[in-house]
Amino acid sequence: MAKYLFYFLSIVISTSIYSQVDPNMVDIPHQVFVNGGTDDFDQILYKDETIAEKVKSLHTYIELGHDFPAQMHTFDEYWERYKEQWFYIQFKENKSPMLLFHGLRNSDDEREYVEIYNMDKTINNRMVFSEIGRLLAYKKHPFTDELILFVHRYPCCKSASHNIFNIRQINENLKFHDRFFVGRDTGDMVGPFFPERVNHDGKYHFLTKKTELRWSPAVVSENAFEEWTESNLMIHYNKGAMYKILHEQGEWLFVLFFTGIAEEQSKMLNYTNFKNKGVYGWIKK
Repeated sequence: MAKYLFYFLSIVISTSIYSQVDPNMVDIPHQVFVNGGTDDFDQILYKDETIAEKVKSLHTYIELGHDFPAQMHTFDEYWERYKEQWFYIQFKENKSPMLLFHGLRNSDDEREYVEIYNMDKTINNRMVFSEIGRLLAYKKHPFTDELILFVHRYPCCKSASHNIFNIRQINENLKFHDRFFVGRDTGDMVGPFFPERVNHDGKYHFLTKKTELRWSPAVVSENAFEEWTESNLMIHYNKGAMYKILHEQGEWLFVLFFTGIAEEQSKMLNYTNFKNKGVYGWIKK
């Protein structure tokens, strides 16, 4: 009896640790974070009669982290559950299409995933992108006409971290980088976190003095993020830091920083991870 009780408790504890519960601020306006993007994914995602066999290969070789694994289930059982979540996507006209999965992948998760597989690669190396989140937008490169895909990684639990991934195909591989902002829509964190619309004018600016970056357009010193921090200060950026202005709101600017993060302690981010990562927020004029 003790053996089975231990096994049961192990499952419960494992589920509580690894499940992605309480997704937060899932829907964001793609126009704010993607310049010239669209979210009509029916134009780029497609299926044909070959897709099931391609996915079956991934299932057979245990390359999927989904429910209904091959060790315990047939592919027909798996396909009945997940067939609506699989598509082809082609980043370049002269390259083979890749497989894209999006949506919930496990019964104990509440956050979605986006996964991309390159079937031209060797077995057990075919997953080339996997992130919690959902498809946000896409656009075509103005000079090469290649597809650029954007994925929004949204937080769960008590987190407020968001990432916007930019995904492109370079030769046989996918290359991606991400930008960062913070926000929650449960009322425990003061907003607004971004404007309803922005202006992507392409101009770059440079700070003339060390400047505070905040996650909302106000100086908040009490109850900014319940049980986490009193202030809405994210971090400082140094004189000379490069940024773009995306929106003006009174005495505040909504900006995207590219360089110049200050090497200081912060409740919201670790500067060592953001030296080469874009960060959205608000600065005072």
